[in-house]
Amino acid sequence: METRVLANFLRVAEAGKLSQAAADLNIAQPALSRQMALLEDDVGAQLFVRHRRGVTLTDAGALFRGRAEAILAAVEQARAAVSSAGREPTGTVTLGLPTSMIYVLSGTLVETYRDRFPRVFLQVHEAVGHVIEALLKEGRLDVAVLIEPRPMPGIALSPLVEEDIYLVGPGNAGLSLDAPVMPADLARVPMIMLAPENHVRRKAEAVLSRAGLSFNAALEVEGQPLAFDLVRRGLGYTLLPYCAVRAEMAAGRMSGAPIAGLSLGWTLGVSRVRAGAPAVRALVDTVHELVAGRVAGGEWAEFG
Repeated sequence: METRVLANFLRVAEAGKLSQAAADLNIAQPALSRQMALLEDDVGAQLFVRHRRGVTLTDAGALFRGRAEAILAAVEQARAAVSSAGREPTGTVTLGLPTSMIYVLSGTLVETYRDRFPRVFLQVHEAVGHVIEALLKEGRLDVAVLIEPRPMPGIALSPLVEEDIYLVGPGNAGLSLDAPVMPADLARVPMIMLAPENHVRRKAEAVLSRAGLSFNAALEVEGQPLAFDLVRRGLGYTLLPYCAVRAEMAAGRMSGAPIAGLSLGWTLGVSRVRAGAPAVRALVDTVHELVAGRVAGGEWAEFG
């Protein structure tokens, strides 16, 4: 049984469609289908249920997925240990960073890692949180900063920091760091809404819904930079974690207040298949080191 076949099996399991997996893997669908059929013959069990919408794992398939992930992780660790023995980390590492990290982590992390490990080629994907999580699930990232993720197959999760969610308005809005607002206040001001998939929006909507309230939506935008600009122009308010708005508030371009009882947790996700690679381990260590330093220095305020 080749490790390539195991990796292809995991891609099919994640995609849920042979056609999508074949496109991702850049191989013909009939060849991938036959490869999966031969794999089932090899293990002596049906791994997939085929249906009109695609494929889903059987109980045996779900069990085999865990074993396949462990095998590939062990192979990667062995390869990394042999190839990197006595040498500094090399190779390529892919990192996913949410847009909110720009003021507290992103630039410093990239600069620090590049300075320490110049022989590693670092590929960085920056996007909104739900996009970063999807990329990690698809196997396109080795390491990613995530927003309160649920357990994911093949992904090791470790907490980073929990922080307040802020109601943010123009600089002259009179919001204060020392005067928390109540969730009900979110229904009274014109809101610049981020995309429905946005984690902060979803958390706040759930709180308002339980109180029988809803946002006073003025408009909706997809990107955080545009939301910032519209808030500064006085077109409304928005919701963001403290790390995303600290610099804007410090410069007086925005004002903000924590929302009582509403917080957001950041987590580091690492592909188990790649976790043993020296370059990946070094990146994980660097992330934890820098986050701890930011919190200790007061640049990233923890919840409460």
